[in-house]
Amino acid sequence: SQRQIWYSLSRMVVPLKDSLKCSGNCRWQTDMVLFRQMVDLKGSIDLSPGWYQQGHGVSQLLKAGREQNGMQQWVDQMSKFHALLSRTLTVMHPHAQQWQDTDMSSILPMWNSVYNSMSIMVNCTTPYHTDVNGWQQWLDMLIMVGNYPPLDFVITTLNLWLQYNPGTIIAMPGSVLEHGVGYADGNCTCLAYYMWQNVHESVGIPLCNPPHISNLQL
Repeated sequence: SQRQIWYSLSRMVVPLKDSLKCSGNCRWQTDMVLFRQMVDLKGSIDLSPGWYQQGHGVSQLLKAGREQNGMQQWVDQMSKFHALLSRTLTVMHPHAQQWQDTDMSSILPMWNSVYNSMSIMVNCTTPYHTDVNGWQQWLDMLIMVGNYPPLDFVITTLNLWLQYNPGTIIAMPGSVLEHGVGYADGNCTCLAYYMWQNVHESVGIPLCNPPHISNLQL
């Protein structure tokens, strides 16, 4: 449930806090001016078992021996939810394929997701942007949880405003469509799931065809 997901974030208070950086010296995802003030839980972290293929080194928070930071426990706790999201994606985009990587044997049994990367953004706003990490044929998946007043998810490319209420799931090609979300007057978290093209290529997984309405498994 949403409540369970929100409370599960308490495992990562320290990594989230450590992610915040001074304005002007960081990427916007960790710019502290974009996060709510006077809240205990805020920050933005990225997770991926295949991070080393992206030129960043293996996700430090998921490395074996880092169990004390709570991240592996969180991934394990979310495994059923991730399996559900993966099944949802196979309905919307049946050509998407599961990837595998043997670099992180300690986390792979818990990483029960078709996506090879994710970001956790807590109590922040996002300026209008397109994502640089995906491929235009892929659908990213955004899940919003929390307790906050009505909020809009704006896709400027399409001049489209969507209700972004708690529990909303949006699947879209974030590398193609410019989008953003304003400030929420309440606790909110976005779980963003996506794929890196070079991770697929490095482990020999073919890049899939774009989704089409005729592929929907209704």
